[in-house]
Order: sequence, then structure tokens, then C-alpha cells
Amino acid sequence: MLFDLGCIQNGLCNQEVDVVFFLFRLLPCITEHLTAEIVQLTVSDITGAIEWMKCSFLYVRIRKNPEKYAVRKGLTGDRLERHMQDICVQNVNELSRYQLIWTDEDGFLLKPLEPGKLMTKYYLKFDTMKHIMQAPGNCSIEDALQIICRAEELSWIQLRRNEKKLLNDINIDKDNRLRFHILGDKEKRKKRVQTKEEKIFVLANDCLTGDPLVFDLSLSQDVNSICANGYRIAKCMKEYFIYRKNYRGALSSALLTKSLYQKVWDDSPYLLKQLPGIGMVTAKALHSMGVKSFASLSDADPRKIEMVTGRKYPFGNHIKESLLSLPPEIEMRVEETESQRQGKSKVMVTLTRLSQPVQTTKRHYADMVVGVEEDNLVLFHEKIRVDEFPRYS
Repeated sequence: MLFDLGCIQNGLCNQEVDVVFFLFRLLPCITEHLTAEIVQLTVSDITGAIEWMKCSFLYVRIRKNPEKYAVRKGLTGDRLERHMQDICVQNVNELSRYQLIWTDEDGFLLKPLEPGKLMTKYYLKFDTMKHIMQAPGNCSIEDALQIICRAEELSWIQLRRNEKKLLNDINIDKDNRLRFHILGDKEKRKKRVQTKEEKIFVLANDCLTGDPLVFDLSLSQDVNSICANGYRIAKCMKEYFIYRKNYRGALSSALLTKSLYQKVWDDSPYLLKQLPGIGMVTAKALHSMGVKSFASLSDADPRKIEMVTGRKYPFGNHIKESLLSLPPEIEMRVEETESQRQGKSKVMVTLTRLSQPVQTTKRHYADMVVGVEEDNLVLFHEKIRVDEFPRYS
């Protein structure tokens, strides 16, 4: 759709400069669009890829104003077409080199590979996907977060001079609120945030504490974008690591995905913020009375909740009823069914719902991952509904 003339022709007369600027920015994104066409099987060979480019509105504009697209003016039609062919072949070779697509020995046939499908599924930039594919084998949560901080989707975020003092104070972290810090020489916390990647890292860590220090409107908008884009990138990371059978990477990216979606770490003392009707003030009040988890909230007296939070009846009842919106609690039991033979064992994993699911339109899903931590290997993965899951053998 981005190449369709009909999408923008109505405003071309009054906004020609904006359209040209838009298409100029679109030229570096050819790789992502070409990958999407290959994944959808609308382009299956190099000839089809070249024809696809020649049918685009971008090609029409380049022929009319080549100098606006870093193309030398005065090129004849044949030479300009050859130039576009070179761009197409170069992008195909890049995708093949990073194993996002498959090409035959002649470089003619094109087929999508799983990494290319994931990049298209989550609308990721090519450079971001390369960072994911170059992640270390024992990728930790911090490593996964660093990949997000370098993502092309967040490259528009800038480090402003008036933000540095606040960011420096957050990273110094005298109260030890943050899980991760920007480290300098001798593994000590850096006193100065110097790059936009470091700014993104600090803002993400501050947000995920559950009790952020950032209240500035501009920084809050940056945080919202970091969490939204980071969640999408982390989901892609999780699926990529599962595809690669990388257990540690899959586990780390899965935990980071959940945290970015809820904007709170899984071990935060303010986990109750996830429930409707509980904000930061209420979460802190509940924390002061020792209610820090869903289990402790379930056991708490509704009247005491109202007294501590300063809210009127029946607020306590409503808060406890909100626990019904959570997915049912699952117990997992692992049993060895056969003794070891040649270093291998056969085990049975049993999942049991400890509470009955409430009838609701919202469906809760979970990733069931079975792996060997010592070998960093995923043995089995299945996405299941926690309120009704099938039986596997």
C-alpha cells in the first residue's frame, strides 16, 4: 500500500514536497518491503522482485526526479532501470546473507525463511532483526534489553541536554531501585548518560521498577514508545530463540516481553498495579500493609484494604473481585517415566488447574517451553490456552 499511487494522489498537488520527502525516506526501507513480498509469496524470483519495484510509485518518482533519490541526473531509461535492478539484487543478496530468505545457487529463486517471516510478522526493521540474530547464545534479560535499546524503531529518540541530570541521578540509583545499570570503568555505575541508547536503557529500567521517577511529559512519551516498540521486538526475539532452540534466550525474552507489556518487572513489589482500579498510590498503600502479591491480596480483609487506602465501601470487595480477571493458577509436575538409557530420560509433564476459570470473553495464553538448561536447548514448545489446554504425550 505504501507504493500505491491511489493512496496519495488526492493530496499530491498541495503536498508534493511532503510526498517526495516521504518517498525519499521510503527508499532505505526497500529491504523490509521486499522481504514482506517474498514472505507473502507474491515475489518468488529475482525477475518478479525487479518487476515489483518497476510497478511501484517510487520507481515512477525516481524516473521523474532521480536527483532527489541520490541518483545521478541525466541517466537514460535503460541505465536507470539497470540501477534499480542493482538495488534490488543488492537487497536480495543482503537478505540471503543474513539467512532471512533462501536463494538457489544462481540467486534466482527466492523463498522466505523463518527469521524473514518473523521480521515481517512483527514489522521490524532489517537492522533490528540483524541485532536479534547476532545475540549471544546465553542471552540474558539484560542482553535482550540492550538489543531493544539499539533498535532502529527507537532511533528517533534523542538525548536532550536538560534531561541529563535526571537520567544521571536515576542511573546512580542511591536507593538501589533499578535491576540493571549503565556501567563504566571497573564495572562501576556511570555518573553520566552520554548516548541515546543509554537514555533508553535508563528509562526502561526506571519504568519497570513499577515506581518510576520520570514524570516529565516528553520523557513519559519516550517511555511509552520504548515499552510499546520494545514489547513487539521482545515478542519477535522470543519466537526467534524458540526457532533456534535457544532455551536461555527464549526464557529471557519471554520474561522481558511480559514485563514490557505490563510496565513492571516480574519481581516488583508493585505487581498489583496490573489489576484494574489499582494505581501507584493504592499499590503503595497495599504494600505498606504487607499486601505485595495476588495471593496476599486474596487473603486480605476488604475492610482493612478500604481503611489503609482511604477508600469507601465497597472498594475492597471490588479489588478482590478483580482477581477473577486473572488467568487460573496452574500447577506443573514433572515425573521421570523411564530410567536413563544412553544418557537420556523420558519424562511426563502434568499441568493441573488449581482454580476454575471464570467465564469471560478474554482468553489467556501461555507458552509451554520444555528445555535442558545445561545444554541451553529447547526440547518442546507449544502455545496453550490456560483455561483449556490439550493433552500431549
